[in-house]
Amino acid sequence: MRLFIVSVSVLLVLFLSCTTSKVVDTFSKCDYFFKRMSPVIPGILKNSVAQDGYKIIYQQYNNRNRFATLYDVKKMIPVFSAYKYTRRQEFERLRKTQWMIESQLEPSSYETNVPFTKQACKGDYHNNTQNVSAGQLFPAIHAADGETAKSTFTLTNSVPQRNNLRNGSWTRMEQQTGEIMDKYCRDQNNKTISAYVLTGALPGNNLLNDRVKIPSHMWMAFCCYNSTEGSWVSKTYWAPNTDTDQGGNKLKSLNELEKFLNETWKKEVKLFYKDCNN
Repeated sequence: MRLFIVSVSVLLVLFLSCTTSKVVDTFSKCDYFFKRMSPVIPGILKNSVAQDGYKIIYQQYNNRNRFATLYDVKKMIPVFSAYKYTRRQEFERLRKTQWMIESQLEPSSYETNVPFTKQACKGDYHNNTQNVSAGQLFPAIHAADGETAKSTFTLTNSVPQRNNLRNGSWTRMEQQTGEIMDKYCRDQNNKTISAYVLTGALPGNNLLNDRVKIPSHMWMAFCCYNSTEGSWVSKTYWAPNTDTDQGGNKLKSLNELEKFLNETWKKEVKLFYKDCNN
């Protein structure tokens, strides 16, 4: 089915078809996960199958899969996006990129002049007074090429992120992890840069535009083969989504992140198969 571009000047009135994506029921054997095994999140994702209220989206652009997202249609934010980091390439900086939405999440009879029922729209972020912007989970700066970078500008890959966090430690973390993966992460033939990355958000108590959940925290984790050590390794990061940027730049262990998620989210989360061990 088709993704649509939302024009900021005519919010929800005019839509231009851009590309295709797929809403499916399972992450079975998905290439964006370590060992092709998806995370385990009780009540949300079990045996790679999305539970009630959640949708799996294979995000495509120009007829190619670029990454995958698990989306919460009730809270109107993604649970996480998953992508394979291969390296950052130089491409022309994206300017005036229009945001896309996922048409498959709406009933076929929906009217374009009313808010969407299962996802955020650009209008939710427009002229808001809550100091948030659409923060991408799969960031454009981690994209391998210009088309993949464009594919990240979909609201199903985005959450209401506080501007101070978005412009501060979160951006520094994205740059830092990219540099680390460029330097250390290789396939087991020691030739190609390769890492599996998950970036997600924990829903908070506040709403944007009385519709979209504002996350209380954001998190990321990557798993890769460290060619220097000759073993699989993982690093993680998380930060509160607050007006005061409280995040540092210190990466932590996978065990520390899962402990935090389990204590905060009240779920027995396992992000990588066998904790990123071969």
